[in-house]
Formats: sequence, structure tokens, C-alpha cells
Amino acid sequence: MYLNNDKTAKFSITLPKELANEVRLTVPKRRVSAFFAEAIKRYMSQYKQKVALEKGFGAWSSENHPELKTPEDTVIYVRRLREAYRERLTDH
Repeated sequence: MYLNNDKTAKFSITLPKELANEVRLTVPKRRVSAFFAEAIKRYMSQYKQKVALEKGFGAWSSENHPELKTPEDTVIYVRRLREAYRERLTDH
């Protein structure tokens, strides 16, 4: 990788031939960099979310939140949150 200017960097990557051919056939030549930038941006967002979920796995326990043990308890909890939010909106 080397920096192209202040806002871009140039990468040299290796792709499987089938994937490279599919990109060539599908994406207009002048849009390839933008295509990869958008694809990587979306993938990174999903990847970061996956990592965060994996790190947080097991942090929630029913013992710490007995008020949310059943689906019905959760519905009541969410309903109360929404009501409180609506009240705050109408107070202003």
C-alpha cells in the first residue's frame, strides 16, 4: 500500500480469477475503485458489528435483569420506555 494523496491510498490485491472476471464484466471500468471502496466499507461495518457482538456475548444474564425474563416482560418494558419517550417529547 502507498498513499496516493491525502484522501486515498493505493492497494495491490490478488483476487480469485472468477471473482476478478465477474467484477470486470459487471462494474464499469471507471467505477472499479468506488465499487471496491463501497464493498469494503459495508463489509467493515458488518465485521465491526460482529466483533462487538462477540466481545459482548455472555455479558447479559437473566439474573441481572429479572424484570425481562419473559417475552411479555420485555414487551411491557419496551412499552414503558416508549411512553416515557413520548411524554418527554410532549413536555417540550
